[in-house]
Amino acid sequence: MNLLNRLQQYTTHIMDEPHLSGIQQEEKMIQVFDLCHFIDIYNQSLQIIDYEHKINVIEENGIRKGIYFCDLLYNIQYSIDKWMYQISNLQNLKNQLKIEELWFVIVVESFFSKDLIGSEKFVKKNNVDRIYNKIFYFNFSQSTIKILK
Repeated sequence: MNLLNRLQQYTTHIMDEPHLSGIQQEEKMIQVFDLCHFIDIYNQSLQIIDYEHKINVIEENGIRKGIYFCDLLYNIQYSIDKWMYQISNLQNLKNQLKIEELWFVIVVESFFSKDLIGSEKFVKKNNVDRIYNKIFYFNFSQSTIKILK
């Protein structure tokens, strides 16, 4: 399924969810846009299993994986979801969603070294490299992904 069809399908589903507030719909659409665009760039054979949680569930070669998108510009201005950086919480979620691997995707504006200093500090401070199996930088607007781990 191409990117546009995938986005149309998922956004229609989100808009039809009566239990989501307007803000929740907006957040979920951003999450789905990030997920679909990431897959379109990284590996189009990844299959989306679930996007209902903060961690998106995908399947790669028969292995279920969870992807968490973190837009540090948005999160730092508002609030950091510390729940996503606690090993016990994530282990419970991994068990619940039946995922074997966790990916952490930092949504960034650019890949210039001075722009990445804040995210590198964030990764160290929150032990992201110890909790997540893979870490990526994802520049949505430039359609670029950089693998950190």
